[in-house]
Amino acid sequence: MSIEYYVSQDGFRIDTFPKGVLDIKTTADYFNRIKNDERIKQGAVEVVHFKHVTDFKISYKESEKITQIYQDPKNTRSIDKTVFVCETDLAYGIGRMLQTFHDITNPNHEVIVVRSESELINIEKSVEQNVQQDWAAPTC
Repeated sequence: MSIEYYVSQDGFRIDTFPKGVLDIKTTADYFNRIKNDERIKQGAVEVVHFKHVTDFKISYKESEKITQIYQDPKNTRSIDKTVFVCETDLAYGIGRMLQTFHDITNPNHEVIVVRSESELINIEKSVEQNVQQDWAAPTC
C-alpha cells in the first residue's frame, strides 16, 4: 500500500491517491508527511481519491483513531476541508464512516463524500460560484 499526494502550485489543494490495501499504518505515515509539508497553505482542501484502493484493512476502532490522529496535521497545516471521492460501495461506506467520526471529533472540519469525479467537479463549480458571489456582494 502506498499513498501518493500532490500539492497544487498555489498550495491550496492536496490531491491524495491511496493505492492497494489501505491500513492505519500507511494512513498515519501519510498524515505525518502532509503535516511536515510546507507547500500546503492555510485553508487548503484535501481531495482523497479512493479509485485505486483494492481493499480497506481498517476496523471500526481504527477509523475512529484515524480521525483522532488526523487532528495534528489538520491543525498544523490548517486544512479546511476533506473531500472523499468514493466510486465503489465499499469506499463510499468507509468515506461515510470517516465523515461521521470527523463530525464527532472535529465538527469544524468539513468532510464531503462524493460518488464520482463528475460529482466532485460539480461541487468545485458550486464552491467557485459561491466565492465569486461573496466577492461580488456589496459591503457596508
